[in-house]
Amino acid sequence: MKPTWLVTNRWLHWDKFEWQFDQIIGASHGQIERVTTDYAVTHLDNLPEVAFIMDKDVAAVAQLEAFGVRCVNSSQSIALCDNKAYTHAALTRAGIAHPKTITAPLVYRNLEAEEWANSEFVAAVEHSLGFPAVAKHAVGSWGSGVFLVENRDELIDVLREAYPSPVIVEEYVAGSHGRDARIYMVGDTPVAAMRRFGQGGDFRANITGGGRAQTWDPPAEYVDVARAAMTALGLDVGSVDFLDAQEPLVGEVNSNAQFASLTQTTGIDVAAAVVEYLEQL
Repeated sequence: MKPTWLVTNRWLHWDKFEWQFDQIIGASHGQIERVTTDYAVTHLDNLPEVAFIMDKDVAAVAQLEAFGVRCVNSSQSIALCDNKAYTHAALTRAGIAHPKTITAPLVYRNLEAEEWANSEFVAAVEHSLGFPAVAKHAVGSWGSGVFLVENRDELIDVLREAYPSPVIVEEYVAGSHGRDARIYMVGDTPVAAMRRFGQGGDFRANITGGGRAQTWDPPAEYVDVARAAMTALGLDVGSVDFLDAQEPLVGEVNSNAQFASLTQTTGIDVAAAVVEYLEQL
């Protein structure tokens, strides 16, 4: 294996994260060295050939790339996935089915409720998507910053409370209320997949929020769409989430997907598949 770093964040600690990091190091038999972004950006004179990125510090990854490090995933891919408005644009460009989405325009101050009420954006959501709709902070993880809004007043509340964070609004897919499915991709290979179910009527299906999961054997058409989404976003390793619909409808794509729950649910050694991929670079 080429000299390889596992790059994590020094100031973000969670048991699931630490478990995953240990799995990666263990699967590599200690050949992968774990460093933090804090270390990486201050040791640019002694870099590895490959870096597996388990953080969303786009600027730090860009620094590594500028010095010739092969980063999995790239700074551009992480940026596209981390901002759901950019993800929407990339999926649209590639012709990949996903919920109809309207991106809130940039504002330079927190608009008053009346100003939002008179905007073209709120009118478009009401007339093109209808209510209920799903309003999301464009940057967020683990189901946080995701709201089911029942009317324009609730939408405006989300917009004002989110400021200065960007927001997107998606059509509500009733068949996906409290359920979705995830395929974890390593290169072109669907390594593991699961269905997720929300808890207590929650329209979100995140396990972190208390949901449950079961193993899933995705049909070929879902795998094909997952591959297309990975290509559209330039990903080497990641997960593609599907809404529970009559067609492969992409909900989100993750560049830094966590795999602890997936491994626990399916019994598949996701870390070993990732390390095997890194060994081939």
